Amino acid sequence: MRPDERGDVRAETGRIARTACRQEPSGAPARAADLRRTRSVPWITVRRARACGWLDAVGIGAQRDRPARPRVRLATVARLPRYPAPRRLSMPGTGPRSETRRTPALRAAGRALTAIGLTCTAALCVVGAPAALGSRPASGVENEVAVSGDIPRGRQLSFGRCGRMFNRPFIEETMAAHPGARFTAAVHDHRTGCRHYLNFSLEITTASVIKAQVLAGVLLAAQDAGRRLSESEAADVELMMRYSHNRPPTSRLYLQLGSAAGMEALDERFGIVGTSHTAWYGRTLSTAGDRTRLVEQLLIGGGPLSTESVQAAWEWMSGVSAAQSWGVTAGLPAGYEAALKNGFFPMSGAGWRLGTTGAVRDPTGGAYAMTVMTDNNPSESAGIALVERIARRINAALTAGTPAQRAVDQVECVEPPRGSSWSSAAEMLGGVDAVELRRLNGGEPRPLTGQRVCWT
Repeated sequence: MRPDERGDVRAETGRIARTACRQEPSGAPARAADLRRTRSVPWITVRRARACGWLDAVGIGAQRDRPARPRVRLATVARLPRYPAPRRLSMPGTGPRSETRRTPALRAAGRALTAIGLTCTAALCVVGAPAALGSRPASGVENEVAVSGDIPRGRQLSFGRCGRMFNRPFIEETMAAHPGARFTAAVHDHRTGCRHYLNFSLEITTASVIKAQVLAGVLLAAQDAGRRLSESEAADVELMMRYSHNRPPTSRLYLQLGSAAGMEALDERFGIVGTSHTAWYGRTLSTAGDRTRLVEQLLIGGGPLSTESVQAAWEWMSGVSAAQSWGVTAGLPAGYEAALKNGFFPMSGAGWRLGTTGAVRDPTGGAYAMTVMTDNNPSESAGIALVERIARRINAALTAGTPAQRAVDQVECVEPPRGSSWSSAAEMLGGVDAVELRRLNGGEPRPLTGQRVCWT
């Protein structure tokens, strides 16, 4: 209420009180009816007392059928303690003139709050929409605090203060460069606490990316037993992690851990909730978020593994063969260290499945973990290009400096025709040792159709 309005009300109150003073005692109910017109004014009784010299006990809000009560002299009331009358508060937007009293600052604040509310509502409508395994990812570029707008087939999710790592142009260009391929990524920067997701709900079969969890299980089992890895376990881990051999080393370790049931038990210990394991470990269905949650505990710490086990895992995963050191290393400047495990294997109905999972240490001791998984690639080379496109984007956002030369950039690679042997592939590379070539490239009986075969 403005001061000028308050003064007008007080004047009107005094007039009504003086008029009521001239009424006879029998007119008390009528006076109460008059006073009900000004019941919103808390000091009306005092005004009447001052104007008339008495206080009507009927007061404001008296009923017409209530008999008149005797007057009480002001001297009697004066002996009682006097308390200040409560003030009636008026909040912007609650009175009849609220629109005229609202300040420009309040209008601006209201518009901002409305925008935030609409944005958060949109985020709740979009976040978590599932992407079917056999279909393209649903549309929507997402941020956990604010939605940035919809785009076809790509989703990116980041905490609000962390910014947006995968913007609309990047995702659209990636989809145009790799039509038909599906991709997902998850990043956790331990230096800032920021998390970033690309197609965060998309589930993809892991291929050899799951071998990082097999390594974690072997290390945890030895740690629980209070022993080191046996010679046979160490030899199997060497072939599994450095050269990505499947049979027999990985199969032997997988069975030793309890197959799918043993992996589910590991999920509970590492806090993994969205992965489906099978007897065929390469067909494990998982999300990039789950793989990142596993690899950060394996290579950075904070999980059930001891410091010694984490360091052992880093030594194995930072020493993969040069031909398989793509992925996490894409675009890293000098001074940054990476440890990783890649996956590369075709599957009926899913094309070539390419993925990378690992962690990066910066020169100051900070670290971040990432996972990129893809499928429906026409060949291994095409899948590597897609994985590295996303990994390079991640590293560009989280590092500083010019990308350094990598060992994988120095290797010579060919794609043998369908049905080729390791001997024919060795001839294509200038007559290199076929046995060593097979060991360096996954150890399968013969090169896979569409496989990139490299020699270092």
